[in-house]
Amino acid sequence: MATAVGTAVLVYLVLSGRLCGDASGDDQTISAAVSAAVEARRRRKEAARARRREKQRRRWPERAPAGWGEAAAVAARTVRYTYGETLGKWPLGEIAFGIKYYMRQQGNLQHEYAGSNSQLLKGPVVKEELISLLGYLKLCMYFSKKPYKVFMEFGGYDEGDVLIKKSKARLMKPSFTVVRDRSAKCFLLFIRGAISVKDRLTAATGAEVPFHHVVAQDGHVSKLVLGHAHCGMVVAARWIANQAIPCLNEAVAQFPDYGVKIIGHSMGAGIAAILTYILRENEKLSSSTCLAFGPAACMTWDLAESGKDFITTVVNKNDLVPSFGKVSAAKLRTEVMASSWVHDLREQIQQTRFLGFVNRSVSFIRSHVPFVSDPRSKVVDVDMLVPNSPEADQVKPSSNSDAVVKKRHAITCWSCVAAQKHSIDFAKHGTHDMINQTDVDIKAEKTDIEAAQLVSISMEELDLQESDNNNDDTDRGENKPGLDETDENRAMELLETLTDNPHEPSSSSSHCQDPPQLYPPGRIIHMVGLPSAETNTTSEQGEEVVALYETPRHLYSKIRLARSMIREHYMPKYIRTMELLIDKLVSEEEDVDDDQMGSL
Repeated sequence: MATAVGTAVLVYLVLSGRLCGDASGDDQTISAAVSAAVEARRRRKEAARARRREKQRRRWPERAPAGWGEAAAVAARTVRYTYGETLGKWPLGEIAFGIKYYMRQQGNLQHEYAGSNSQLLKGPVVKEELISLLGYLKLCMYFSKKPYKVFMEFGGYDEGDVLIKKSKARLMKPSFTVVRDRSAKCFLLFIRGAISVKDRLTAATGAEVPFHHVVAQDGHVSKLVLGHAHCGMVVAARWIANQAIPCLNEAVAQFPDYGVKIIGHSMGAGIAAILTYILRENEKLSSSTCLAFGPAACMTWDLAESGKDFITTVVNKNDLVPSFGKVSAAKLRTEVMASSWVHDLREQIQQTRFLGFVNRSVSFIRSHVPFVSDPRSKVVDVDMLVPNSPEADQVKPSSNSDAVVKKRHAITCWSCVAAQKHSIDFAKHGTHDMINQTDVDIKAEKTDIEAAQLVSISMEELDLQESDNNNDDTDRGENKPGLDETDENRAMELLETLTDNPHEPSSSSSHCQDPPQLYPPGRIIHMVGLPSAETNTTSEQGEEVVALYETPRHLYSKIRLARSMIREHYMPKYIRTMELLIDKLVSEEEDVDDDQMGSL
């Protein structure tokens, strides 16, 4: 509405100036119009601040829904959020063809986890740790997938060992149990992953909320770690903490030599990690530890680093979940857009007889019917905005004004780019061909071009620098007064009012509003599948060697696509890989023993 009103005022002033030619009356009218535009801009800013304050009041929930009404409201908001982050940003073409093409172009990137910054883990100590992790993972799988009685039989538990049992999951209230393990002298808290629809809604509530960890020693705060974490998992962890802390305090008081271990897989692993931070703030539970199998990227860097002493994260090969987040998905979308998947798809269509015929037919129709040529294009070329008349060619913007029309030759090619701005390190990711294009905000660029062209032409036609004698530019500057400083400032305010996009001197404020990058928590050990040295061709299947590496956290800021990235997230695949690793370590020990016996 403000843009339409401003445009109407300028058109009226132009027409009235041509008809009456009263310079003094035009100046008063211009001043009144600029004042009205400034007042409208001020009112719009106040309305925007009010909307921001209202949006801040509607924060994501900090506790689990108490009733069905709150649950329905949170679920509806989660669905809107999930749609906005997935199909709302990713066109179907990029999902159907772009990801597949980029996956084929990217190849197998497992070797990146075995780089120089990673540490190879092997030896008897690592073997014993893997055997222990495998036992806990099987218990977690039985709790998540099997009836509770089967889980108790597998673990050797009786009714007296069960402290808490919450089998039915609700929104932000996952299923969990607390049992006493006599053999390990530990209280085990298992959290189920995303299995039901309500669990998946909890996992989909992926907004980042503030989460802080207080490190206490001798009753005093020694360290405060600030950060953000996954909203749904934070709320679920707090709900579990309210349920479990009283029971665990009593159990630890009764069995002081027992420890507390929280175990989970996928979403349950992320909740387990956040819950461990909460439990360790309790004096009686400050020795709690966590085992996270395939956890989601659930917390910022500082929080994840602070948990390396008490959280162990296990990742299987190409598992997607530990590196999947809002920021990493945005980086992946930029890389997919930078790839030439459209050209590859066009070649595939041309090679198919039926699809080639359909493509040629559509191209013929679009070339002969102008309205069908590009019906979804929202960005027009700059040359279409410039008048073709000779008089318009002689119009030059004022030297005292910053309203300059800039031509962008790549605008129409990127009309599908979302309005979100992200600074990506293209040299790091190998996408140099987009370095001059991805910083263009298409929607704002169109508005700026139209408004700047309108203001530059209108300022000339409003007798601000035009003379009736058609002299050269220097003579016009001497005979006619130009814009003074007040009128220039008002003109720029009018430009900002029309574009509804105030020019900011720096991007620091927008950078602060970028969503934080989330990472998997704690110490990360990755089961990496590397190609065998005996494998000479890539066509051979299953010829790979599994090795265990302790990997740096920064490797999980990027999504590495693979055909098995979903399949290798499930617990049976984790169990299979861990069994292969254990067998490999056992055979290596036997080889070492044989060599020692041979030397003797």
